[in-house]
Amino acid sequence: MSKSIILLGAGGHAKVVADICLAAGHQIAGFLDDEKPAGLEWVGGKVVGRVDRLADANFAKEYAFVPALGDNALRRSIVQKVIAAGAQLQTVVHPSAVISTFASIGNGTVVMAGVIVNAATRIGDFCILNTGCTIDHDCVLEDGSQISPGAHLAGHVHCGKDVFIGTGAAIIPRITVADRAIVGAGSTVTGDVPADVTVVGNPAE
Repeated sequence: MSKSIILLGAGGHAKVVADICLAAGHQIAGFLDDEKPAGLEWVGGKVVGRVDRLADANFAKEYAFVPALGDNALRRSIVQKVIAAGAQLQTVVHPSAVISTFASIGNGTVVMAGVIVNAATRIGDFCILNTGCTIDHDCVLEDGSQISPGAHLAGHVHCGKDVFIGTGAAIIPRITVADRAIVGAGSTVTGDVPADVTVVGNPAE
């Protein structure tokens, strides 16, 4: 029997993640959040404490945990606490998403409604594939990267760790977007993007 889910974070992004969990048939046991009070009603459940509850070995063992934070750096930080606690990261996929049999999705990644992931693509751990984005064949998203709603990656695109691709952006084939780079909303990427750089526009620069 699968474990009940604890969502890490109780903000707007967590509302969508909770909805996906329920649509995928998971049972939500609650949310951990450092800013909202325990007992607060949230979408699909209640806040049951702060993130430091992961230090309780029994609590960490009892549940599976889904990162539900949109900020890449904060999500990575909390995932490190889950790993340190020896707890299970749960992947959640909306039933309307289309994932190739020949693609792989990492632990703790959230795949939202209308997403398409095509053959031979590898998605890392604790990534976010947001509503209606498409990722074509032979792409790689390393751990912690986020593809925003309606963004499109053509074939053989490689995104490094903690990359952020903005809403409606498009990336042509065989492009590398290096670690922690940001592609602005609506941009068209026609050349490689170095690490820790933000690019915007058409073409993005």
